[in-house]
Amino acid sequence: MARSSGRIGVAAAIVLAAAPPALAEPVWLEVSQAVSGTDQRSGQAVVNFILTTAGREVFARFTAAHVGRRIDIRVDGKTMLRPVVRETVAGGVGQIPVTTVEEGRVLARRLAAEGARLEVEVTE
Repeated sequence: MARSSGRIGVAAAIVLAAAPPALAEPVWLEVSQAVSGTDQRSGQAVVNFILTTAGREVFARFTAAHVGRRIDIRVDGKTMLRPVVRETVAGGVGQIPVTTVEEGRVLARRLAAEGARLEVEVTE
C-alpha cells in the first residue's frame, strides 16, 4: 500500500482554493430588551434591541467569522434584515427597521417576551 506524502496535487489545490466557503448553520441569539421607536436620523420606525451576554458573545463570534458576507436576521422565521457583515459586532445592540410604528410595537413585544430569540444565518 502506498503511503501518502501529506501533499495534495496542484489540480486538487486549485479546486480547493476555488470552492466557496461552507455556509454556517443558523445561530440563535437571546434578546434581553426590545423597544419600538424611531430612528433619529431617518425618522423610520424601528425596533431597538439588546442581546443577553450569551447572545452578544455568540453574535460577536458569528460576525467575526463572516465579515464580508450577507446574513439573514429572522424573527419567527421571517427575515427582518439582510445586512452584509462589515466588521465584528461585539456590542450586542441592534436596530431592525419596520414599516410602521404599530409593527414596531408588535415586534418589540415579541422580542421582549421571555425566551425570545433572533435567528441569524449566512445567506450566500
